[in-house]
Amino acid sequence: MEELKKTVAENTADIAEIKQSIETIKNNHLHHIEKDMQLQSYEVSRLVKIYEKMDMRLWAILILLVSSVVIGMITNGL
Repeated sequence: MEELKKTVAENTADIAEIKQSIETIKNNHLHHIEKDMQLQSYEVSRLVKIYEKMDMRLWAILILLVSSVVIGMITNGL
């Protein structure tokens, strides 16, 4: 009976230690995930801005090309 009580006490201590370890790991992991998500969100917003600038430049180049062709056709009397 004494051995059973000793085993139960050891198991109880081990369970408490495991619970504490799980809580620590969970909190640290969630903190790192949150930090990574903030960084990723910043990177995505930065890439969207770069894409929008590039998109605007491509449209400007396209408009210049089309207008130069149209002006060339008008001046040469198509």
